[in-house]
Amino acid sequence: MRRVTPPPPSPFDQRWITEAVRLRETHAGALEDSAAVRHARAAGGGFEARVIARAVALAQPPDGLLDAWHRWHGHATLAWAAMVVGAALTGAGIAAGVLGSGVRTVNVVWALGGLLGVHLVTLALWFLTLLLSRSHRSSLAGRTWIGIAGWFGRRHGEAWLPQALIGITGQRGAMPAWLGRISHGLWLIALVCALVTLLVMLSTRRYGFVWETTILPADAFIRLTEALAWLPRLAGLQMPDADMVLRAAGPEAVEADRRIWSAWLVSALVLYGILPRLLLWLVCDWRWRALRKNFRLDLTQPAYARLKPRLMPASEHAGVNDAAPAQLPAFHTGHGAAVAGNTRCAVALELGTDIGWPPDTLSAAHNGGRLDAREERRRTLDALSRQPVERLLVAIDPRLSPDRGTLALIAELSRYAHACAVWLAAAGTPERRGHWHDALHQLGIDADHQFDTIATACHWLERNDD
Repeated sequence: MRRVTPPPPSPFDQRWITEAVRLRETHAGALEDSAAVRHARAAGGGFEARVIARAVALAQPPDGLLDAWHRWHGHATLAWAAMVVGAALTGAGIAAGVLGSGVRTVNVVWALGGLLGVHLVTLALWFLTLLLSRSHRSSLAGRTWIGIAGWFGRRHGEAWLPQALIGITGQRGAMPAWLGRISHGLWLIALVCALVTLLVMLSTRRYGFVWETTILPADAFIRLTEALAWLPRLAGLQMPDADMVLRAAGPEAVEADRRIWSAWLVSALVLYGILPRLLLWLVCDWRWRALRKNFRLDLTQPAYARLKPRLMPASEHAGVNDAAPAQLPAFHTGHGAAVAGNTRCAVALELGTDIGWPPDTLSAAHNGGRLDAREERRRTLDALSRQPVERLLVAIDPRLSPDRGTLALIAELSRYAHACAVWLAAAGTPERRGHWHDALHQLGIDADHQFDTIATACHWLERNDD
């Protein structure tokens, strides 16, 4: 079966993942990020872009949050589907409950209250919360959705993702719009299903409509009916008049009034239930999309601020990072007497994660691995000191600026090779490649030992003309 590749994270999703990585590092300790930092610096861009690039690199499988993010999306979709089904069944059940089986007449006031009562109360509470609360703007439906999705993923390392989502939506005041879409969307589904059920039952059963009271005068129901009929009348619908209201208080329903009372109930549900929820959902959706599109990370967070010296070195655009003083490290090739046999070796030094290693054209016997961590460099230097090689090829990422530490390591590696060359393993900008060529030339590596393609580099490594 063909595996479906999940869609890549959007810019907002990348910021969401970045915030989740920040929370994880804050509570569980810093991650090993030397390769991720190099990747972010090679990607370029502003500070936020590099923070995001680092986090996305750290989130890569198998140990990162990206798999957990995809799983959380699946769980959230499942939770939303369950809530949609629940809302649809609730709406249909309410409509069926207020009309009944048709054996008894329908009390229009109870029917109206059943269809719109809870909806109007929750709508008023939503507006009140929006106006009065500044720190906890939310909705019960939205919190329930997050809770269900979190429950599904409680054993899969997804705890940081909902926390990060709540945190970043709260930073820019997007919480009401985000949760409002969920709340109004579910109510819209419930009310539409109630409308469909209402129309089906009114079309297939015969109902009589009455109103009943013990202490209220008839004028109270006349005024209520007239108030709710104002908008439908503007739309040209025939609504109950005062005489019809008085007749509905009688012992038996009047046959001619059934259709008008049905239209009154349906129009009230549409105009005072479905229409407000639809408008509010559209407003919340528009607001959420605008905030999501323009969202930016809060780079004043201490965890982000600490990354700035590493991701945005002050001298990065000035040529060589941490430029050596008057004397660059010495280049030490040409120790043929110390070389036993005809061994060859190629190593990768601080390559970006998008550059595969080893290359397809490199013999497996000549692969010396990636020297990204300090321990890997120490082991390689120890091995070369015990057994120097005839030829050594060092692959570097020319999208990074050359720094003193990198040049010193190339010089140190060259001590254990009869001949040493450098392969510039990525395109990079002409300016930055020029900095590398100048730095390598000052180090003592001639132009004929600086290669731009893997084909020429491997040809040099394999040939026997020294």
